[in-house]
Amino acid sequence: MPRNAVSLLALALTASVTPFLFPQTAPKSSDIKTEIYQGKVVPLAGMLEKFGSKLDKEAAPHWFALVTEDGKVYPLIKDAGARMFFKDERLLNRPMRLTGRVFPNTNLLQVVLVHSVHKGAQHEVFYWCEVCAIRRNEKDICECCGGPMELREPPASK
Repeated sequence: MPRNAVSLLALALTASVTPFLFPQTAPKSSDIKTEIYQGKVVPLAGMLEKFGSKLDKEAAPHWFALVTEDGKVYPLIKDAGARMFFKDERLLNRPMRLTGRVFPNTNLLQVVLVHSVHKGAQHEVFYWCEVCAIRRNEKDICECCGGPMELREPPASK
């Protein structure tokens, strides 16, 4: 049998056996639902210490979790949606309503939208430059004028 034919036969056998050896059980991202989660965002290091465990000093600033009233823990994925919690400690340890996605077989929460909760009412959470009228989702300096962005929490519109 020519070498090319052997290679093609091996490739065909591998392709036909692969689904049985390595089944694709991971859902597609389109199968993951966006839902609402309520609780308080807290540093994960403090939670772990209650269980007798300790994060490395270097890792601690990079791990926060939403803890719900019923005690479920959802570590936050540090990306654009959750970055505000990593950059502004004023948002920690207070009632929040997070819209996000929990990835299957994990409790990892990807935050899509953040609302704070004051006296049972939802409030938008964002940073504002008064000079440039620019709104951002994280504490930073204004990229336009270089001035400070201030935290704003107006009541959410219904």
